[in-house]
Amino acid sequence: MVFSREKRIEIRIVVFSLAFLMVSQGVSVLADADRIYPTNKVTLYRGDQVVGVYTKEAPLPEGSIISADGRCAVKLDDLYLVGEDQSVFSINTSGRQRNLFVKEGTVYFKTSAMKRSFSFITPDGPISVQGIRLNAAFGDGSIKGYVAVTENRSEFGVAEGGSMDVFTDNGLMTVEAGKKIILSQADMGIGLPEEEKPAAKQPPPAEQPSESEPGMSRNKKIVYGVLGGVAIAGIALGLGGGGGGGGGGTVSPSTP
Repeated sequence: MVFSREKRIEIRIVVFSLAFLMVSQGVSVLADADRIYPTNKVTLYRGDQVVGVYTKEAPLPEGSIISADGRCAVKLDDLYLVGEDQSVFSINTSGRQRNLFVKEGTVYFKTSAMKRSFSFITPDGPISVQGIRLNAAFGDGSIKGYVAVTENRSEFGVAEGGSMDVFTDNGLMTVEAGKKIILSQADMGIGLPEEEKPAAKQPPPAEQPSESEPGMSRNKKIVYGVLGGVAIAGIALGLGGGGGGGGGGTVSPSTP
């Protein structure tokens, strides 16, 4: 089959237009992808292996463990996070479920709508978000809070903007603005070292929860309390420069 010169030019134009459209769509997808914004440096791990070191804005590798040297912001389509200096955390999304794993340190969050089921995973247990209720009359229409993990406990708090219904080992509870919950290991007897243990004729009876702490799991306890002014100030500093919920504005974490 023989094409005229005009026909060949027309076909080339059509092919070029299709290629340009595909590239444009690819760029658009990348522009909307999850991003990471270190103020100094972040090191990314897969298991124990270093897979990347970032000192400036970059796409967020899904499922990598983020170790922050200096503050580090993460912008997702429905969530804005700021990890404090020396925090270690990871974000994993699978279908309609998203998990934020916090191994140590403090991670602030800001959102105006949860597009997926969401859980905070801490060494002291998971905190599954069942729903958020925004205070429409407050600020920018978003809810702000934090997760903090230390050696002995994990803490979750809502600073402002509404309340969150969460599910923990103790069941469903509502964390209102200005309130927090603390997850920690219950006190347990450690006993003597293995080689010094006297021979026992029969195992001791299992320890039962105290009557003053109904609903407590055997090895963990949850305390509900008031959020302190220092925590609120930290959240304000951490999230003061960020945009959340996929909105516009600067996304670089503010500096105290």
